[in-house]
Amino acid sequence: MPLYIDDAEIESRFCAPVAQALKTIKSEMQGRAVTPSLALSLMKKYFQPLIPEFHQDVLGNLTQASWEDLEFTYAEMVFRSGQPSGQLTEIAVCINLICIYTTQPPRDFPNPETIEITYFLQVCRQLKLGIENNIRFSDNGRFDVLRACKYCWRQPVPGRLICATHTAGDKHVNIKLGDHEDSDANLPVTDYKESRRQKQAFDTTLNQFLTKELLEFHDSSFTAPILMPDENIWQWLNSRRPLLSHLLMAQNKAVDDGQIVDSLLSLLHKPIGLTETQYQPYLRANTLIKTYPILLWPMLLRAEAWLSARKTLRGNWGGKR
Repeated sequence: MPLYIDDAEIESRFCAPVAQALKTIKSEMQGRAVTPSLALSLMKKYFQPLIPEFHQDVLGNLTQASWEDLEFTYAEMVFRSGQPSGQLTEIAVCINLICIYTTQPPRDFPNPETIEITYFLQVCRQLKLGIENNIRFSDNGRFDVLRACKYCWRQPVPGRLICATHTAGDKHVNIKLGDHEDSDANLPVTDYKESRRQKQAFDTTLNQFLTKELLEFHDSSFTAPILMPDENIWQWLNSRRPLLSHLLMAQNKAVDDGQIVDSLLSLLHKPIGLTETQYQPYLRANTLIKTYPILLWPMLLRAEAWLSARKTLRGNWGGKR
């Protein structure tokens, strides 16, 4: 089971030292069953000498690995690099290629993380704030507190990628932000269609916000306070999530450290009007977030991006719709 990438492609994509390392790995894989253990040993042998000492722990800390573990090092190296090019980024891309193209058809990694969750976990690992699987996942892995509707920030309907708000069928629930309707009461199909129209703007805005904060974190040598703190949360929110902080004030929500998490969940994730099946994921997520408030960060980022995209799009309307 060799590495199914042509040498010409390797030479055209990577600088000479990285290309030579990958070609050597490909040669040593020829005719062998490429297990994660073999892949990791070859990565350590040929990539580790090319990695700055400060980042050698990414591979060095792995002793036994699955393909998923190796794929995760790709994201971590890109994050450590802090730029779209350069030798560390090239090594990260090589690891990704090894994970995917050591089998035919190429290996597929199910249930890919959304980008903000991937980098949220990377930042937590960098700060030694481990989000353990037994905190994030429950119900034998079927429930993930960090899952979000692809159109917004809410927990999806079980077994689907969208929440009750953005479901066009009989499970639809009108959008609510806190105690106020976000818009006129729409027919289910109207909310669904509007969410689809906004999807590209939402994704673009989300990536812009995420990139800005990650670059800030990287440029500060991993010291910038991009994650929600334990204290002075309102000051952090007002600085980094201004649209959400404006909504909290507009709805007279409490913003002291002892109550602000409850206020944010009441604003963004209030399980009102839901069926029992829809209600349970909200309740479970809210309970976990109250216990581990750092888990709220991806939801806050997505909600701020959604509000920003909605504000921009509605600002471009020629008349009231």
